[in-house]
Amino acid sequence: MAASAPSQIIGKSILRVEGVDKLTGRAIFAADVTPPGTLLATSVRSPHAHARIASVDTSRARRVPGVRAVLTGADLPRKLTGRSLKDMPVLAADRVRFAGEPVAAIAAETTEAAEEAALLVEVEYEPLSILLDPVAAMLPAAMLIHEDAPSYAGFHPGIPRDIPNLCGYRLRGHGDVEVGFAECELIVERTFTTSLGHQGHIEPHACTVAIDEAGRAQIWASAKHPYLLREALADLTDRPEADFVIHPVALGGDFGSKGAPFDVPAAYHLAKLTGRPVKFITPSTIDLTAMSHRHPAVITLRIGVKRDGTLQAFWAKVVFNTGAYGTLKPVPDGMLNAVDYIAGQYDIPHVFVEGFCVYTNQPPAGFFRAPGHPQVAFAVESQMDIVARGLGMDPLAFRLRNAVKRNPDGSGSRCAEALQAAAQMIGWRRPKPARGGRLVGRGLAMAGRGTGNGVGTGDVTLNPDGTVTLVTGINDNGTGALTVLTQVVAEVLGLPAERVRLVRGNTDMLPIDISSASDRTTNVAGHAVMAAAEQLIAQLTPLAGNLLHADSVEWNPGSWVADDRRVSLEELAMEVISEGDPVAHAQVTLTQPVNHDRASVVQAVEVDVDPETGEVNVCTCATVQEVGTIVNPLGFQGQIDGGFVQGLGFALTEELQIDEDGRLTNANLSMYKLPTICDVPPLVTANISVGSGPGPFNAKGVGELPTIPVAGAIANAVADAIGAHALEAPLTPERVLQAIAAKMDA
Repeated sequence: MAASAPSQIIGKSILRVEGVDKLTGRAIFAADVTPPGTLLATSVRSPHAHARIASVDTSRARRVPGVRAVLTGADLPRKLTGRSLKDMPVLAADRVRFAGEPVAAIAAETTEAAEEAALLVEVEYEPLSILLDPVAAMLPAAMLIHEDAPSYAGFHPGIPRDIPNLCGYRLRGHGDVEVGFAECELIVERTFTTSLGHQGHIEPHACTVAIDEAGRAQIWASAKHPYLLREALADLTDRPEADFVIHPVALGGDFGSKGAPFDVPAAYHLAKLTGRPVKFITPSTIDLTAMSHRHPAVITLRIGVKRDGTLQAFWAKVVFNTGAYGTLKPVPDGMLNAVDYIAGQYDIPHVFVEGFCVYTNQPPAGFFRAPGHPQVAFAVESQMDIVARGLGMDPLAFRLRNAVKRNPDGSGSRCAEALQAAAQMIGWRRPKPARGGRLVGRGLAMAGRGTGNGVGTGDVTLNPDGTVTLVTGINDNGTGALTVLTQVVAEVLGLPAERVRLVRGNTDMLPIDISSASDRTTNVAGHAVMAAAEQLIAQLTPLAGNLLHADSVEWNPGSWVADDRRVSLEELAMEVISEGDPVAHAQVTLTQPVNHDRASVVQAVEVDVDPETGEVNVCTCATVQEVGTIVNPLGFQGQIDGGFVQGLGFALTEELQIDEDGRLTNANLSMYKLPTICDVPPLVTANISVGSGPGPFNAKGVGELPTIPVAGAIANAVADAIGAHALEAPLTPERVLQAIAAKMDA
């Protein structure tokens, strides 16, 4: 119906619907919510990476003036929480498994009183040996970090029981790799490692919980999954979901971090105990220490080719270090879907991939933009360059020979076209410039990723003044999704975007909604609001027929038409719609099924390297991606720019360092090296339209795609410059110098 009409709003760079509130300071974040009588809370956290809790003495803490409640694990129900695998207590009672795990929570009249009391909680620990290496944790004789793991709710039955410390497992493949390797003339095997990282969001985790007179918990939290948070709280407390109301707030960044309850359950128990609202605001040091991280990985690849460069066999063992708990991952087998994508942009007849998520005594790892995919892309794309150079082939020519021709949904891939375009944009075949003794190199990498699915609700109301109210339950974490939904509704209804008023509803207002995660919001929430707008039109069409005195009317976005007469949506509203009129309201809940959509991205970079210091300077970068309909070009480019910068940090600077005792040594923003504007090179972008996508108006996901190949492209450019590959990310100056030294010693 509406999708076939000429576009009025789709494809236009309208400004963010939430932008003015953020610029003027009117936007409400979780830390801004302070109901009357609010107590301030903090946690007592373990200094040990692994220890038994012999005793907890809170008597001195309770005597601090202003302290209103102190909770320990012994005070709470022995229930575990988790997004899929439920393996983590709200407060540790018997044992801590990582440095920074909370063992007590305190609510006081002031932050100072809470912090003073925290220092006075006396915990007697019995230190245990620790495991930090995920490969060592899988050895037969390794100690068990979770002895009862198979009994946990959500523990996947497909996880092998004969390998210690597994909380996730996935097996993928096709063909017969042994047959494939027997046909190969060159086989290359390497092991790559990537480091612990943090999402780098500006806003730390925060929450406020207030229990009203009816006993319902009113909650404001920096949480990206309101409906999942409500479900988790109901499960932890054995109360109905209706007893928890999650209110919308703005999120100051997320990138996968804000998907779990974190401090909300402790805040709930403190609020229930004191009868007062309770607020947690996590310091950035604790955010970096204990909340959620990018999985470190150990990735072993064996790749075989024929002499002409044709890929024949691909074998991979991917070990993700999940840290002390698997609670942060929402997938039933605990595995990151990067295992599914690892070799996806290459036509390879024989593939075997085995993926493991392994418990260690590092901080828990969760999802981070394109979860697991940048890690495996760094390894695969580096290895492909190593193979190409082992054959004496140009890395671009090698990829063009082997690039995937068709996507899983059967559509043709334009990956080869993207390769050619990205290479041309950085002058792949031009002579390298001289840069005063610095070594110059060029590299490229490619990846592919699909569009997410799920359940969403659209709620659209035509108001008597002709405006439209759109209610959505998705969170505002800065992706621009709210603006996209506004554009979709405006397009279907034929209205200017400013005539659509967006309202973010709490969990009482809608039955369920998708969250802004995993490249799914435009697809799921977009289709939901589109369906609601179309249902609204259908409900109003008889009224339009009455106004036009016609038995049959046709909808033409913005108006109903009968012969040469028409009535606009706004005219109909002003004529016949009254406040609260049920015919003017439409709500639709629908499920967008799993799709096999895939989009390619190719990035090419030029770097120069100081051979004396190992410093890497990225001089220019080109990114080329397959796209469907671009709903909002301004927001679309913002996703590309932001994704590239996060990939740049993963490639060169971002690394949380852990000492031999399992403690983070750089858990502050002055030492954790996020890229700044001074680090960002010129970035040129090209989009290749494939004309189709699973989202409304043929949109495709782009939020995660641009992050994935950055590290691989930079690693290959550095290797081109210095003549050797660094096998560990990030490529710090020290690691670059080590690669140079290893080459000289060879």
